[in-house]
Amino acid sequence: MAKILVLENDAGNANVLHLELTEQLHQVKTISDAALLEKTIDQFQPELIVMDILLDQCDGRQLCFDLKRSVKTAHIPILLITAMLESQIYTVPIVADKVMLKPFDYDELARTVNSLLATS
Repeated sequence: MAKILVLENDAGNANVLHLELTEQLHQVKTISDAALLEKTIDQFQPELIVMDILLDQCDGRQLCFDLKRSVKTAHIPILLITAMLESQIYTVPIVADKVMLKPFDYDELARTVNSLLATS
């Protein structure tokens, strides 16, 4: 069982991710506001972050870049998820450990999460 932080501002998507990850016996904390990210990481100490690219106030790709640049959070694997077209995703540099396109298969999500956790 791992601690997974989900940053997703769409409540429906957040609920589905929470359900799927808890069914895999992970401890999941879900937030919808990127402003809470740093504080939540400090308090929850996640072993993996699952984050949408398209957030209300910011771009998950930039948040990911900031997290990977910080000594405090660089070690945490990050899975970016998005409904963007694949050609749009890479218009800015991506430093995430993995990117998944929505809608995704939940078996694929489980495999990806387990793979990222195994390498962390």
